[in-house]
Amino acid sequence: MAENTISRRGFLAGLTAAGTLAAAGALSGCAPQAKSEATAKDGDAAQGSWRDKPEMPTDIAETLEADLVVVGAGNGGLVAATTAAQEGAKVIVLEKGGAIAAAREAIGALNSALEPDHTEDVPTLINHANQTQSGDANMVLYRTWAEKSGEMIEWMKETLEPKGMLFPFEWHKPNDPHAYYPAMCYNPCLDEYNPDGPNYGAYMHLEVMSDVFANELGGEIMFSTPATMLVQDDSGKVTGVIAESKDKGTIQVNAKNGVIICTGGYGANTEMLNDLCPGNSKWCGLTSATTEEGDGIRMALWAGAELEAGGACMVWNRAILPDGFEFTDERMGGDIFLPGSQPFLHVNINGERFMNEDQCYPMSYAGGANQPGHYSWIVWDGSYWEDIEQFDTCGCSRLFPAPSGTAFNADVYDCEAMSKEHLDSFWLAPQLESGALKKCDTLDELASAMGFNADQAATFKANVARYNELVAAGEDVDFGKPAYRLSAVDEPPFYAARIAGALLVTIHGVITDANSQPLRTDGSVIEGLYVCGNDQGGFYPHNYPSNFTGINAGRTATFARIAAKHALGVA
Repeated sequence: MAENTISRRGFLAGLTAAGTLAAAGALSGCAPQAKSEATAKDGDAAQGSWRDKPEMPTDIAETLEADLVVVGAGNGGLVAATTAAQEGAKVIVLEKGGAIAAAREAIGALNSALEPDHTEDVPTLINHANQTQSGDANMVLYRTWAEKSGEMIEWMKETLEPKGMLFPFEWHKPNDPHAYYPAMCYNPCLDEYNPDGPNYGAYMHLEVMSDVFANELGGEIMFSTPATMLVQDDSGKVTGVIAESKDKGTIQVNAKNGVIICTGGYGANTEMLNDLCPGNSKWCGLTSATTEEGDGIRMALWAGAELEAGGACMVWNRAILPDGFEFTDERMGGDIFLPGSQPFLHVNINGERFMNEDQCYPMSYAGGANQPGHYSWIVWDGSYWEDIEQFDTCGCSRLFPAPSGTAFNADVYDCEAMSKEHLDSFWLAPQLESGALKKCDTLDELASAMGFNADQAATFKANVARYNELVAAGEDVDFGKPAYRLSAVDEPPFYAARIAGALLVTIHGVITDANSQPLRTDGSVIEGLYVCGNDQGGFYPHNYPSNFTGINAGRTATFARIAAKHALGVA
């Protein structure tokens, strides 16, 4: 389209499929990044020092005025900023990084007018979600998202469709009455959507939204300008933000109508991870976190907000570990491996099967993390492509294409069309070359490649034989894995890989009301402040409901829009 200011080809120019395109999926868990220098230093700090409130600076180099200040230019911040700018507000966005955050390719929204044929029962959904949180989820927040996310996606389409964004909907799910896969996932693509892939225009809606915000609505994004403290008046109301400008030094931005925090949690802050959720994050061989160092949560707590109990991360089961790997606080050293999310046979370092492998990502990760060595071996055979077709996994774990037009049939890491050839060349070949993926003609050879001693090898072969018996019988009486996700390991060649966690984001945060306003311990609202996205608590204090494809980007955008409208007093 001639009016587009950002083209798909322009965005992709000079990028490699396995490199920057993967980075574009960072917020979907698609590209673990190198840790920042600041993050590496966090582990040297005294335990709990992140809680200490600094002194208010006195050397303010410049003071700016705005109606609304948004901290963070990502899935939440840009939605809040654009919503407010459309209402005529003067909006300044403070972004710590040098560019806007990477977009999530899937946005979860329920019961919108865009897809009237696909509706979900809200009470069923929110009660299912609450079960994943041991009953600790904030049901009011869940219901708010469920009831208002449809309006959010309708607004997003209305705003971005004139710039070339399309909003295909994903609704395919396995033919399994026991599986719960709500139809709620939109996958925005720029200029064109290919139902069967490739889809190089994915991950572009934030680029387009930032263009609308800055170039059409007159908004301002100040990059490389991390916010450090909130300004409050004598009543405790938040009236502005202190930030560090790369060019100007310490600045103060006053906010007439409020401050909205959307900084992405604390996944890149080793001290906070080890303090708040060591068990959930400790056994990760990868991290996607880059600049998410807990700035927004810390500022909100210093302003008087309360942090919800719990402490958890969203962790994918797709970090492939090399020989000799050791877990460290840096949570690096492995490589991303999408086939790790397939429900193939899992065994521990003693060769024993220990779980129903048909689990959501974080549950599968937790199962392996609780075994000796804190990882699992995933094992499959030469019929893997037929097995993957039978598994019919959903969301970003999908490797086999769904019926045309029913799902995002492109690899979420490089946006290429799905096929066995793509799986072999993009995922298997590099790891075979590195040695992390083992491939052998016999199970004896595979056991040796996995480093098993004689007893472990015997146990491994016995467990494979037992598993094959269950597959042949069509019933997993040992762990209850559904029959359509059982796959025999009996056709050479045989494969094995060590699989551990890939940390995506932290998923617990500040307690807020349904308007995204943080609450003090006495239940009172902190006026002038809003907290959204991974800085906001209430949704997943313990674990991430991974069968809700796109829920995190969807709830982030929904509450960011709610916050902006509430701050400006508009319906």
